[in-house]
Amino acid sequence: NARGRTRRPAARLSRCRSELGWSGQRCSLRKSDNLEKLLAGCGGTFHVPDEVQKEATVYRQPDPENPTNLVPAPIDLSSFLARGLIRICHFEDAGELKLFVEYASQIDDGEASCLAIARSRGWTVATDDRKAIRLASASGIVVVTTPELVQRWARASRATDSEVIRVIQNIERFARFRPRAGGPMFEWWNVLAKM
Repeated sequence: NARGRTRRPAARLSRCRSELGWSGQRCSLRKSDNLEKLLAGCGGTFHVPDEVQKEATVYRQPDPENPTNLVPAPIDLSSFLARGLIRICHFEDAGELKLFVEYASQIDDGEASCLAIARSRGWTVATDDRKAIRLASASGIVVVTTPELVQRWARASRATDSEVIRVIQNIERFARFRPRAGGPMFEWWNVLAKM
């Protein structure tokens, strides 16, 4: 079913800590029509580094005049920040800044800041960027992907199959995101996306 009872990434999700550095560059969760429910249902606290907030400025939404067309819309996290669902985080010391510089030589600043802060503080990183995932793995940083977050939300909230399908289809349409073949939760996602 849509909550993925048959395939569970237990090893990866059971190791997740309560703090998540969100590399929302793709903003794949932003236009899911259920972002508030997704964030609350995933557990933990989502932290967005300044660098990510600077990079992630727009997402796609239906054009009011022609809903079949998609147009850019500014990302506004203020309501999520006000409710404590997302928190802005900053580098706290020279060690985090040093890690940031190291990672930024290999990936973009948003992803690099997430990895630096996560490594320093023992947090999990939410990202779909393949290079960032490889670097995180090599650095001992736990990563959770969009499909894993959606599945975690589906289980925690006991979402109906139609709710999960709508979320997945919206993420694909508005964020142009699809998990890569062979990636975490690809089969689960792909089956639901085609329903």
